Amino acid sequence: MRKMITVLTTLVLLLFGAASAFAVSPVTNTVSNIVNDPTFGITAAYTGQDADGKHRVQLSWNNRGSNVTSYTVYRYSTLYPWGGEVAAGCANLTTTSCEHVSTAYGQYGYVVRAYYQDGSVVQSKPAIVNIHKYSGSPATPVIYATEPVNGSFTVGFNLTSGNNADRWELKENGQGVLLSPNYTGSLIENGQQPQHASQSLNRPSGTYVYQVKLVNSYGTSLSSTITVIVP
Repeated sequence: MRKMITVLTTLVLLLFGAASAFAVSPVTNTVSNIVNDPTFGITAAYTGQDADGKHRVQLSWNNRGSNVTSYTVYRYSTLYPWGGEVAAGCANLTTTSCEHVSTAYGQYGYVVRAYYQDGSVVQSKPAIVNIHKYSGSPATPVIYATEPVNGSFTVGFNLTSGNNADRWELKENGQGVLLSPNYTGSLIENGQQPQHASQSLNRPSGTYVYQVKLVNSYGTSLSSTITVIVP
């Protein structure tokens, strides 16, 4: 038993150490010779999706001077910051910009490394970019409401097709409804697949008018209004 506990403790310490190392330099396999410079910046801008499903990200970074022999950009998923890969089309460059094309989507971090004549390597701070499956503003949501029972009812929306949203908002008589933990509810987007969300409410007797707003990186859309009368 004591031997098993010792082995488990050793594994935990090794994993913790690896995670700590890559937290500083997410895409590094050998971190000892790489210096992370917070003043070294890179920008990443998602410019959209091609008809063939490929996503394009424009990247640019600071010029580090004439002692740099080349730059290489690395990309890592923010879900797995201890991994990473060279961004295709952005390796061994002498310029300070490139375009990365990929079919993958999600949230990614980009860093650039400057390789110097003396063998030293300096890595930039990361730039985070969200790459989506959708290709335009959200489709118009169809709002619905259930019949009130003892003041309790549900208001929600459906998308049967069209561009998904990242967030939704619910207006009640023109005012925002709290969608825990704030007034904007998070959604999982999946391109042009069906999407749905709802909110349970309890209200005193009265008349309530509701409207749903959807939001993604391209823009917004609004549902029609629906009226709920609580007896």
